Amino acid sequence: MKKKSTLADALLQHSDHVDQKEKAPSKQSTSHSYVAPVRRGKKAVTGWFEPDVVRQLKLLGIEQNMTIQDLMKEALNDLFSKYNKAQIA
Repeated sequence: MKKKSTLADALLQHSDHVDQKEKAPSKQSTSHSYVAPVRRGKKAVTGWFEPDVVRQLKLLGIEQNMTIQDLMKEALNDLFSKYNKAQIA
């Protein structure tokens, strides 16, 4: 009579199967993730602010018909100007 397989046996077989898949080379691991053309060669600059700051920034963008990206460019260029640096943002 054949022994009934246990849950532990099934889990071991499954983990062996998963390990074999991970060892096999995949086409996805060698491919690069997509980057939008406008973001190529650029880096993200982030910060953590209070919710009221974010809300006010969004409202200012709406009032001025500008994106947050455009507002940040303006703000960075003003900061660079203040410290006698080239306005390159």
